[in-house]
Amino acid sequence: MTHHDQWARSVSPRPGAVVAAAVLGGIVAVVVLGVAVYTLVVGLAGASGGGEIAVVLLAGIVGLVGVMHVLGVVRLLHQRFPHTGTMALAGGVTVAVTGFGVFRSIRGRGDGPDLTTMLVWVGLAAVVIAMLVLVTRPSVTRWVQATHAHSRRLGHQPEQRRR
Repeated sequence: MTHHDQWARSVSPRPGAVVAAAVLGGIVAVVVLGVAVYTLVVGLAGASGGGEIAVVLLAGIVGLVGVMHVLGVVRLLHQRFPHTGTMALAGGVTVAVTGFGVFRSIRGRGDGPDLTTMLVWVGLAAVVIAMLVLVTRPSVTRWVQATHAHSRRLGHQPEQRRR
């Protein structure tokens, strides 16, 4: 029996909430990264007079949030030392941004509320909130703690961040 087989048999299986949160996090990452690319392409096509810098900065910020979601999923699914913090941080930032988007959609552009855009923002917020609820479930917390303890019993240490 290989070391990986021993590992898999001795650690408790991932709770369904972890798998569901990872799937939702992956979906959010793809959507947010897609929005960053869309912002860059459409923004650069219509920008002039120095507006290109603002478009690139906005697309970069949105892209970084998407990357945070990707890292959140990777850290949540880590075999020996799973972690929910990055996913929670990315989710919190995304909820704040979607809240602003909903507010702007309600306010509209002078011709009334933009209901389609508002519904998109509300939908994204709902998915992110569901993801955040899943990663804060007690079963997820217990599984993370048990997996960390098991990894340490086997002599593994979490990687230290290099400074």
